[in-house]
Amino acid sequence: MVRSSGADAGRGAPRDPQVSVVTVSFGRVDLVRRKLEALARQTTGAAAFEVVLVDNACPDRVGERMAAEAWPFALRVLRSERRLNAADGRAWAAREARGRWLWWSDDDVVPADDALAVHLAVQARRPGVTIGSVRFVGEHGSHAWRPRRAGPVQVTGVNTLLPRDAVLSVAPRLPRLPRAYGGEDALVGLALRADGVAFADAPGAWVDHLGPLPAREAGAAAPAFDAGYNAAVIARLYPSAAWALGTHALSLGLKRVVLARAWRGVWSVLAPRRWAFERAYLDGALAARRDRGDASPVTEDEA
Repeated sequence: MVRSSGADAGRGAPRDPQVSVVTVSFGRVDLVRRKLEALARQTTGAAAFEVVLVDNACPDRVGERMAAEAWPFALRVLRSERRLNAADGRAWAAREARGRWLWWSDDDVVPADDALAVHLAVQARRPGVTIGSVRFVGEHGSHAWRPRRAGPVQVTGVNTLLPRDAVLSVAPRLPRLPRAYGGEDALVGLALRADGVAFADAPGAWVDHLGPLPAREAGAAAPAFDAGYNAAVIARLYPSAAWALGTHALSLGLKRVVLARAWRGVWSVLAPRRWAFERAYLDGALAARRDRGDASPVTEDEA
């Protein structure tokens, strides 16, 4: 794979930031600019963090365009000439990052001005992984989600602060999941918990996720099938996570009743897209259980 990295922007920023904000972009210049503008307003001040932006073979070359603008923080651009999945993009950014903490924050996520400060305040009391709150803002309204009893399955690329050294420690041991989409973030979280890393809620650390509400608006069958398939594979590796992943035998049995195709007419009135998403997730999980799909070990080249 051919990769190239760009130079730093924000020349006055220190070379030892507390936090590296990790963003993998698939080419949404306006969203990325809005995100960086929000980061420039963080109450921690720009000296507290750097931004590591992975330009994931973006046709609009979002990395170059953002690096050409003036930012008060250090902006480091990594460009991949071939499309990576989100997990590989974040892993590359982690290896290049300089901060003690990695803030996973996707390119369609806009943080509140004090979001990073809240994360760091929680970290000061309980170092480990902190999971913040998300306001999903879509065309059909918004939906707020707050973490409660944060755990590995709540780790996502939306609003999670993780210790960089711990992430780099588990990365070579993570297996390759069989499907292209879903579960990679939870897999990192479960590996971190197995290594004794603590998890904590950071409900005051708010971000806006700009796009469809998961399950309620998504309705995309193929990604949902893949996510369900991978979830069942992960549950085989970490059985204690099966219930949280929605792949426990009891959970699957209940879903088979509630999501039966005989009820599709009712769902089409109440929440048609959610039915499509949840049914595809269920089908993926059942398929993994039938064919005993397994995760592949990471090869030396991939690691």
